[in-house]
Amino acid sequence: MIFADNHPLIRKAWKFILSQDLRFSLIGECDTGEQAIELALRLYPDIVIMDVHLQGMSGIEVTWHIKKNCPDVKVIGLSFDKKPEFLEKMFKAGATGYLTKISGPEEIFKAIVEVQQGKMFICKEMSIFNQSEINKMKGN
Repeated sequence: MIFADNHPLIRKAWKFILSQDLRFSLIGECDTGEQAIELALRLYPDIVIMDVHLQGMSGIEVTWHIKKNCPDVKVIGLSFDKKPEFLEKMFKAGATGYLTKISGPEEIFKAIVEVQQGKMFICKEMSIFNQSEINKMKGN
């Protein structure tokens, strides 16, 4: 798994949270979109947790590039922002999950497992969408 976020404290907190569950292995972390693409191409992780608002390229643009070049890599969008348009843009770019930065460890673990299993996941703060709306976002 790769974690991309431009805030060092957020990266450190997530690294600690993810280390609490032996099912997950963080193999890379970065703070810019360009670094996220480079790591994804080099390491080909199963999951990338992607901040929507990265420095340089946005997480939305980076998600699109990763999915274009590494179609089997699954992306979970992440943001403090609860605006529905960010969730919609991340899903259109190819993300299959979305968390907010106030999601707790259990929800984080659930999101990772469900996305690894090929399911879509949206955290409870963003669960205002029903499945047909999510499918429309993804263009299905």
